[in-house]
Amino acid sequence: MFLYITSKYIKKLIFISLFFLCYSAKGQSVDLFFGTGSSHFLGDLGGKLFAGTNDFQDVDFAKTRYGLTAGVRVNFGRYFTLRANGWYARVAGDDKFTSNKERRGRNLSFFSPILEGDVLAEINFAKSKNGKGIFYIFGGLGFFTFNPKTKLNGNTYNLRDYGTEGQFAIAGKSPYALSSICFPSGIGYKLAVGRKSYLAFEVNMRKTQTDYIDDVSTNFVDPNLLIAAKGPVAAQLADRNISTIPGFSTPGSIRGDVKNNDSYFFLAITYNIRLGVGAGGIGYGGKRRGGRIHGKGRCFEF
Repeated sequence: MFLYITSKYIKKLIFISLFFLCYSAKGQSVDLFFGTGSSHFLGDLGGKLFAGTNDFQDVDFAKTRYGLTAGVRVNFGRYFTLRANGWYARVAGDDKFTSNKERRGRNLSFFSPILEGDVLAEINFAKSKNGKGIFYIFGGLGFFTFNPKTKLNGNTYNLRDYGTEGQFAIAGKSPYALSSICFPSGIGYKLAVGRKSYLAFEVNMRKTQTDYIDDVSTNFVDPNLLIAAKGPVAAQLADRNISTIPGFSTPGSIRGDVKNNDSYFFLAITYNIRLGVGAGGIGYGGKRRGGRIHGKGRCFEF
């Protein structure tokens, strides 16, 4: 309930921010961009040899998927930029790609679409020696939807519908929401490729407020309860273990790490087009190559 209320207000905040961004674009330089990249999931499934931490050490490159993005930047002077963008991506995880004995024995896998919108602030903090590139950091707020799925005996199943951790079988345990807020952050590099265009390369991280992107979070439950609530398929999807550890999936034993929410990130490249410049903005107006900010210095030396 709290997550639902929070998400509702976050969505309103993002829409208000987008309105402010569009309104503020008057008199500023505006860049449109589109791009692609690889997407990487950090959660309960797969990961490194030792206990999972949801950091970059847990990346399973074998489950790399893709992301597509488009959006707009509004430049407010030499250092500060506001940006809004949308993402469509795929993420996936699979225990067969970890060398951790317990997680490999758990033998679970998933894949999910991600649809995300976010508003970010960028700060340019350094230029390359040749003046054609700019390093920047960014952070902001986003809202996204997901829907974990898996394959079993050649068929695809929406995992949430089966309540694999007892969401439909245990009193007081509700199904998880298929949307959440996220906190994008990262670092990037802008490189000029023309008088009014540049490429941007980013490491684009997401911390989320859900632990169910992969449908795994807490403990194994009694398979008889799952069968009674959602049928035998629910029990099969919940427990697919191939572990040789005695009592590995007995009710109450650990299925996921409830202490860490899921994360994902993109390694992205975008093509950016500068539309023009208003008074006092950054841009390529007239004979200026990089534009001036308040009559001194250049943000871009293209």
